[in-house]
Amino acid sequence: MVYRPFRQITLELDNLSGSKKAVSYIDEQLASRISDSDHRFLLWRPRLADAKIKDEEFGTRVEEDVDSVKEVIDDLILQRWNGQELDEELRPKLRSLQADPLTSIAFIIPRSPHGLKREETILADRKEIHSFILASSLVTNSSPKDVMLSAQIGERVLVRTIIAVYQNLSSSEVRHLCLETTGSSSLQDASKAGGALTRICELYPNCIELITQSYLV
Repeated sequence: MVYRPFRQITLELDNLSGSKKAVSYIDEQLASRISDSDHRFLLWRPRLADAKIKDEEFGTRVEEDVDSVKEVIDDLILQRWNGQELDEELRPKLRSLQADPLTSIAFIIPRSPHGLKREETILADRKEIHSFILASSLVTNSSPKDVMLSAQIGERVLVRTIIAVYQNLSSSEVRHLCLETTGSSSLQDASKAGGALTRICELYPNCIELITQSYLV
């Protein structure tokens, strides 16, 4: 069992309904270890915003890394801004390229291969943009229409985590399963909550040694 450091993130949001705030948490310990923007989604814990986190006191084995946390936030907000702007540009372009299926001209004159290719490209770009905006909304407890104005890095909290090690005796293959028990009411819930950390350990095997050295109990 280990206790791992997370940082509370408070986001200032704005949309057509007015301004509001959203709270989520970022894995401070591994923020510097993951550079891929998609993999960085695994660092967020939106569920902790509703969890009652006990303020435990342990020896500080993990140094504070606010700069890496800030980098993760800045990367997400910048890509989200770019995606939201591009999405507004793509929508009218897509509509102008798509023929109305109810008109007779659409049945008589087929679209050119060049037009079809352009539409496929726009559809692919739009799908990727929507995926990022949706994912960024899920991890930050916001909605796709929210514009992120600013983010405040708050207090550090410790999330209790159980690391289970499975070893295949025939192949000597080792697999790690992470369970985050903070805010979890069952073993299944803890396993689901730790799914992001389990995935990080699969993608970045060197992280497991760092994790097991933190706040050992």
